[in-house]
Amino acid sequence: MKPFPLPIPPVLRPYILDFLWDVDRLHALELPTAELTVASLAHHLDLPFWAYGGRPFQVTPHEVAADPNRYHEQYARTLAADLSHPIDAVRREDGRITILDGIHRLLHAELTDQPVITARLLDWAHLDDIASYP
Repeated sequence: MKPFPLPIPPVLRPYILDFLWDVDRLHALELPTAELTVASLAHHLDLPFWAYGGRPFQVTPHEVAADPNRYHEQYARTLAADLSHPIDAVRREDGRITILDGIHRLLHAELTDQPVITARLLDWAHLDDIASYP
């Protein structure tokens, strides 16, 4: 596996995989789905996943929602996020669910008062199925 190419901020280490993974490989997998409450995933929205000013890990989704004029690009992406597509998440060995792809959809769901969101769940034991290799 290729290691993740950037230093991961300590607050994100429990969320970001420490290796590069391929979103196309993830999307190609047949995965089980589950309806999850937006509230159960909302803690993701307080983490600095998103870039700002050309630098990664600078802004949280909730900061974007609070100041859409300043963060207009991320806010526009959020409003355009298609909630008919499930988010993709991994179920960790300890049972925690971490979003791999779909933070914009999660924020869109929260902003539009959706109580649940559909998630495709990858089991932790199958991470090799999405890993990028040299």
